[in-house]
Amino acid sequence: MNESTYAVRRAPRRALAPVVTACTGVLVALALSECGDSQPTLSDLPSDVASARPSISAEEAKFVLAAEKLGATVTGDTVDDDIETGTTTCWALKNGGVDLAQIAVDDDDKPLPNTGDALRTKQLMAAGVQALCPDYDGQIAQLKLP
Repeated sequence: MNESTYAVRRAPRRALAPVVTACTGVLVALALSECGDSQPTLSDLPSDVASARPSISAEEAKFVLAAEKLGATVTGDTVDDDIETGTTTCWALKNGGVDLAQIAVDDDDKPLPNTGDALRTKQLMAAGVQALCPDYDGQIAQLKLP
C-alpha cells in the first residue's frame, strides 16, 4: 500500500485530476455498498441524481429509492430540495414534539390532500421517515397515502 501511495504522491498534479475523480466515484460507490447488501450504490440511483450528487450518503440514496417506490420521482434538479424535505421532516419529529399528522398540513392546518404537489410532499416525508429516521416509521400511516 505504501508503494502506490508513494507513486500517487510523486505523480504530476495534472495527471492526478482524472485519477482523483475516478477514485472519488469508486470510493463513494464502495462506501454506499460496504455496509451490507441492503445498502444502495450509485448505480442503483437515476443517473441524473448520481451526477448531481456524486457524494450522496447511503442514507440519502435510500431516501431517493424510497421516494421513488412511493411514487415521487427524484431528479438531479430536485434531489437537494427533496432530501431537505426528508431531513426537515425527521428533525421536526425528533426535536419538535410533533407527529407526521401535525406537520403534513397546509397553511390552514388542514391535512395535505393526495393530489399534485401536496401528495409529492407527503411521499417525500414518508421516504424521509423510512430512510432517515425509521424509529418514526409507525407514523407513516398518519399521512393516509393512496
